[in-house]
Amino acid sequence: MHRIDSMYEPMVEALLAARSENKTDRWMASVAFWLGRQQIYNVSDFWLALAAKITSGLDAADKETILDQLNNKEAALVASAGDWPEAPASLLAIVAGWSPEPPPVDLYAYAASKRYAVETGGILLNGMRVMTDRASQSLITGAYNYVQANPEVMVKFKTAAGFVELTATQMTAIADAVGARVQASFAAEGEVNAEIIAGTITTKGEIDAFAWPSNGAVAPNT
Repeated sequence: MHRIDSMYEPMVEALLAARSENKTDRWMASVAFWLGRQQIYNVSDFWLALAAKITSGLDAADKETILDQLNNKEAALVASAGDWPEAPASLLAIVAGWSPEPPPVDLYAYAASKRYAVETGGILLNGMRVMTDRASQSLITGAYNYVQANPEVMVKFKTAAGFVELTATQMTAIADAVGARVQASFAAEGEVNAEIIAGTITTKGEIDAFAWPSNGAVAPNT
């Protein structure tokens, strides 16, 4: 965790994070030169080499802005900049101590949340979008039970696009499709859990990439 009385710790962390993502910008060069001049963490040569490499890759206007503020030694480093310098182990050890390791991901909980999103994301049935959230599932079940007892009636039902009038046959088809979606979602979660146990799924990305039911469903949140 950063100390509140230290301005350069977040600067160092932001600079190294941007570098790890292959980003280069004028602010990065400015920060790196400042860190080098201040000899932060006794790795001045690294900061200056990093600043020179960043500056050498800037567009002409930004590069000139930086060069105008450098001394002769610093400008010479820019002119001779080669490969990206490796961060010293001593620096990496210091930075690693600022933030604790992120807690491990509960893959089973993530799979359950993915299943819920797929289950309740809605389906398309004959061009009609049908909501499959838990409340809609209950209403569809109730309407299905009603038309089984009263097959001659027409039922009013609210879809994502508005109200429709449905026959018993149509209502049954909707109930069957929604039930199939729910069952397919839970079946997929069961397969994912089995792969987690087997060690063939080890990341959230692999859970996302699993063959979850689609059928025109609203994309699940990730």
